[in-house]
Amino acid sequence: MGSIGEVLEVPENQKVEVVPKTIFNHGFAQKAKELTPVLHEWIDRPLSVVEFQPDPKEFFKCKGLPKHTIDELSSISYGRGDEFILDFGSHRVGYLSFHISVDGVNIDAPARLRVTFGEIPYDVTENLHPCKTWISTSWLPDEVINVDWLPAGVEMPRRYAFRYVRIEIVDTSQKYKIRFSDIKVRAVSAVSPLTMSGVENLRTSDRELVAIDRISQVTLRNCMQTVFEDGPRRDRRLWMGDLRLQALTNYCTFKDFNLVKRCLYMFASLPREDGSIPACVFEKPKLSAASDYIVDYDALFGPTVYEYTIASGDEQTAIELWPTVLSSMQKALSHLDKAGRFDTDASKAWKFLDWSKGLDTTAGMHGLVLFCCKEVNKLALIVSKPPPFLDIVEKMTAAALSFYDSSLGVFISGPDRQISWISQAWLALAGVADAESCLTAIKTAMANPEALKPLTPYAYHHVAEGLARCGGQEESLKLMHEYWGGMAKAGADTFWEFFDSEDPRSSPLIEFMAFVPGVFGAGEATVFTVPISVEKLLQSLSDDITEITGIASWKRKKML
Repeated sequence: MGSIGEVLEVPENQKVEVVPKTIFNHGFAQKAKELTPVLHEWIDRPLSVVEFQPDPKEFFKCKGLPKHTIDELSSISYGRGDEFILDFGSHRVGYLSFHISVDGVNIDAPARLRVTFGEIPYDVTENLHPCKTWISTSWLPDEVINVDWLPAGVEMPRRYAFRYVRIEIVDTSQKYKIRFSDIKVRAVSAVSPLTMSGVENLRTSDRELVAIDRISQVTLRNCMQTVFEDGPRRDRRLWMGDLRLQALTNYCTFKDFNLVKRCLYMFASLPREDGSIPACVFEKPKLSAASDYIVDYDALFGPTVYEYTIASGDEQTAIELWPTVLSSMQKALSHLDKAGRFDTDASKAWKFLDWSKGLDTTAGMHGLVLFCCKEVNKLALIVSKPPPFLDIVEKMTAAALSFYDSSLGVFISGPDRQISWISQAWLALAGVADAESCLTAIKTAMANPEALKPLTPYAYHHVAEGLARCGGQEESLKLMHEYWGGMAKAGADTFWEFFDSEDPRSSPLIEFMAFVPGVFGAGEATVFTVPISVEKLLQSLSDDITEITGIASWKRKKML
């Protein structure tokens, strides 16, 4: 399989020195367990055998061309050194199986195969090894298997996320060759094909928007397993930041409120002794908290509960989770100085916002925490509690003006006065100024070639939503076309974790040798995407609780 390659050091902000003790809530854990879904299964088969040819016009600089039909494949014999690539036509998550038959005299040795699962062309056209990465190479999507007795059916025991499958015949023997037939995948998801087909079509003549809408749905479906996985290929964990956007998308599409509820109880069952919520949790082999902690993910628990309550109408869950909501805000609020301004350096804890290199998180985190305080205040009205953060909201709103540079017309962050799209977006979402001023700040930053751009769809979502909420519907639509439409044009059938239209190999997780981002994440089906499809059914409950407009409702009601 080749060498593993150089192991890079884990980024400084992700090193964990002390992990607070988890205070396990058995009652919440039991509720989460009772909400475990039974996954739907269906059979998908490959469409053809393809070979990739160089094509400089394509995003990945190569193009898959038909080589054999699936019917022809079963009549072709393969021996040592042969290989072929299957194209299933689109992305799916599941378990591969196939049948191997034999041409030859004797089966005097096992058939050794290398099976590589690919989401993008690079996965199956380049060697995965070696690579430089701080992510475990055990996530590399390839297997070497030995089939001792032939003919035989082969069932791959591990679940994979893929569109392409590359099968290399490492060796047979000089006395026989093998043929492949009945190749299929047992696809799995919490979303049934019937539910998927029942989602309302986007009512527009814009074909690219229809494509974006459809890709968003497939992305979410593939992530919806027994939890909302951050990506079904690598990690497969439940992360708080991912959950919020996935849940919002779900409310507009599949409306699986129980899966969101299950995930909220999973987080609430694992608070740490300081009241904080882990950034992600492990579902298997047993429910447990990861050591990872992200300040912004902790704070986003409250807004996620609020949005679930509005979407589902389930006030009882909000009442039960209210103490957890309050405690999940404390770590973020401990970063405020006496003036109510967020101080990133108040702790070494990870402040994420985006993977963009060199991002100063001070201004963006100020906006995010203020946004969370406001959402929790709205939730308080639903659960008949006094809004807990009225004074903090007032103080933070006043302090936010210290980030504004009136001569530049933007919010700046950090000692180097950094201008980033993300800082503008989160301060706009927090409503630190009037909508017109916030919209101008976002547009000004976007027009500045020196401003730091986002890297992930997760961050681009917040920019697009910030634009839409501040009256910049046309600008938000333009961004959707450029970014998510750019991925669609590049051949995405699920949206990627990272996307740089100028660099198909862009990734913060690895350094490249003969290696690509899709192996660890750029091709994985993460709903960091949201332009949310389908009209949101989120209504305002009173004059004190504003309607969550988001991109989805605007997209359905205003744009079309």
